Amino acid sequence: MVATFKLKNMKTKQLAADATPATGGETPNTKKVQLIPTKDADLATVAKAADDKWATIPTLILLWITEPAFKALVISFTSNRTARLAAGGSREAQTYTLKDVNKQIDAGVKEVKAYLRKKFKQADTAQYARYGIEKTGTGTYLFPKDNDKRLEAIPLMQAAIIADGFGAEEFGTTFWTGVNTNFTAAYTATTSTTKNISKKVAGKDADKAQIIKVLKSLIKLIEANYPDTSDAELRNWGFIKQNY
Repeated sequence: MVATFKLKNMKTKQLAADATPATGGETPNTKKVQLIPTKDADLATVAKAADDKWATIPTLILLWITEPAFKALVISFTSNRTARLAAGGSREAQTYTLKDVNKQIDAGVKEVKAYLRKKFKQADTAQYARYGIEKTGTGTYLFPKDNDKRLEAIPLMQAAIIADGFGAEEFGTTFWTGVNTNFTAAYTATTSTTKNISKKVAGKDADKAQIIKVLKSLIKLIEANYPDTSDAELRNWGFIKQNY
């Protein structure tokens, strides 16, 4: 018999009923085939295939969006997705650099505390605030772990190092000047990349929602225009696959 289909949520189809050998009759033996994938890479593939096909049949129209406009949408989605992946790759390296600088900072703070103990004896902790070292809720004294606060604390460390005569020490002015330069650069790069990723994700997600909306409409358009051969047409448009 001819396969029958039932659209479900515009993303899947219920495929064909098979004959029952014992009775010669028919009972539904259906399986779902996903029409519109949810993964970005697969969606980009289907959207491009659908647009390429749509461009060859100008008589099939949607009143609310044109094929050229859909093509621009697909290009924008692909571009934002590619840019987001590239930015994500850059962020991994930048995050590693920032972690490395933070390790240097933690090691430096430990040595500076030793300088303070030697110079100020039991009054060493009273000097910590000038060095950007904070007292925590547990009573311990630590350099800020939060990168935003650490960015503000490093200049305090630099100034106090000079004021207390530790500039020539191994973890003195030269060390903290280098740390400040490297930390600021790594922090700025990471923050900029994070903001860029957020922007690309927002653009990609907005495009994705519109693409899904168009694809759902195209499925309806194909169903309406090819009532007897819609399955074959959907395949021609790149819709029916079972391996998303």
